Amino acid sequence: MHRCAVLTIAAVLSLAGAAQAAEPILPLSEVQPGMVCTARSVIQGTAISSFDAEVLDVIADEPAAGGARLLIRVSGPTIDATGVGPGFSGSPILCGGRYAGAISESIGDYGNKVVLATPIEAILGARPTAAANARKDPALLRAARPLTAPLTVSGLSSRTRRLLSRAAAKVHRTVLAAPPGPLAGYPVQDPVPGAAVTASLSTGDISVGAVGTVAYRDGDQVFAFGHSLDGLGRRALFMQDAYVFGVINNPIGVPDLGAATYKLTSSGGHAIGAITNDTFSAIAGKVGPRPASIPLRVTARLHGSDKRETLESLLADERKLGLGAGIGLIAPLAASTALDRLLGSFEPVALAVCVRFRVRELRKPIGFCNPYFDSFTPLRDIGEAASRVDAFNLAPLHIRGAAVSLEASRDFADDVVVGARGPDRVRAGSTVPVRVALRRRGGGGRSVTIRVPIPAGLRPGERTLVIEGNGFPAEEEGDLLVDLLGKRTDGGGSATARAAAAEPRSPKSLARAVAALHRPLGIAVHFRRRAPRVVLRSNEVRFDGRAKISLRVVRARR
Repeated sequence: MHRCAVLTIAAVLSLAGAAQAAEPILPLSEVQPGMVCTARSVIQGTAISSFDAEVLDVIADEPAAGGARLLIRVSGPTIDATGVGPGFSGSPILCGGRYAGAISESIGDYGNKVVLATPIEAILGARPTAAANARKDPALLRAARPLTAPLTVSGLSSRTRRLLSRAAAKVHRTVLAAPPGPLAGYPVQDPVPGAAVTASLSTGDISVGAVGTVAYRDGDQVFAFGHSLDGLGRRALFMQDAYVFGVINNPIGVPDLGAATYKLTSSGGHAIGAITNDTFSAIAGKVGPRPASIPLRVTARLHGSDKRETLESLLADERKLGLGAGIGLIAPLAASTALDRLLGSFEPVALAVCVRFRVRELRKPIGFCNPYFDSFTPLRDIGEAASRVDAFNLAPLHIRGAAVSLEASRDFADDVVVGARGPDRVRAGSTVPVRVALRRRGGGGRSVTIRVPIPAGLRPGERTLVIEGNGFPAEEEGDLLVDLLGKRTDGGGSATARAAAAEPRSPKSLARAVAALHRPLGIAVHFRRRAPRVVLRSNEVRFDGRAKISLRVVRARR
């Protein structure tokens, strides 16, 4: 960042507290149907626009449905063509110059003009008291859907974005892809009421965040959204300004069916502070220093050439709050994107992948290096290793940085197991030779001899030995990110990661657990109900196919 830009940001942040004093509020008890108020939000660019917001009714408190709400109809030249949708949440409503609340929920109105608003006391943390004449309408409140800010991402390849979108749909989130900002850039924005604001998990080349609107400002304290992000309480996310490219119109107004008006925004812009709280009624933060973060660097290069792709991001570090740092989510996304940018296609390649986490407590980094013949399995391993590091909390672990390197090679052979021959009689506990017939794709045939250990505990009798290549992944990519994304939205990151394996109790045992993610490739053998064992390893030949042979097993020698 240029020195002048740094000075500009510093100037904005230093003056923000002095320039913003607490504005007067209108208690819910004083809000009456028929009031014609004004709402504020960014429609395009960074300029804040105003439009009318008529109070149709005041809905009394219904705790099971989220509390009291204002029923609002919006109108005006800037909003008539589209109505409101995701991205408008948090747009403040001023009645007679006082803040009454902020737009927060859709009720499925055709045209997106009639919505609910969260009272200002709820946004500021005090439970509002409705007027005595407030109407009870629990059915309306239960039918309301928060104008949940979509996860807005930038920097991802199209394949990676589709992978994330499928995972997001399974945890009831929407993913929108957007450029990081206008080509010419834009000035640092002061988060005043009506301004666009982002709560970001990561920033940099891979940026993931949720965009909404500032609802209220009290000095350096900022309140936004009018509903929760994830409802997880204390947070430590990046607070960033945002640029609005425009409002995408869909009059149907049913977000659950993907049919709703929404703001197309940047995924985040200049870091202007930290989001520190995430309640059911709003998110809140503070202008100034950004939260603790972990640098992530991902590099992909093509073997035998100078072609290289490098992505650098910062991840919000919420590990002290028990919420992780999102490494398990962002690192696979960045690795997938870097590889896609490098190759520009889905062509088959051999990969050498190394993952490293530099921590203050250990002299050597935590990590692993593995070979692969597909582009999905390494993403799973990267995510698993990162999640284990992210979730570790039984001893101090200061993560200085995370790095992933991928080397792709287009030159590798492809052999298929087509048959096998072995001895008729084998003894349990011995090792026997088995001749395996191979057929090379695009070439001729050959054979190799493998040494097969016969388990000492194998019962005597006719037994079937399976010989197969393991160069192809055994599972699909569909659910790769579902657990990882769910951890970021339900607060269950540590518990989920610990359930997958015995929890390490020290940085050294954590390093051993991550290093154990080694996956040898080659020809594997197994008997029924026994785990496969790789008996011929190769990083240059991808083995596929399967053969079975029958062996007569006799008792082990005593």
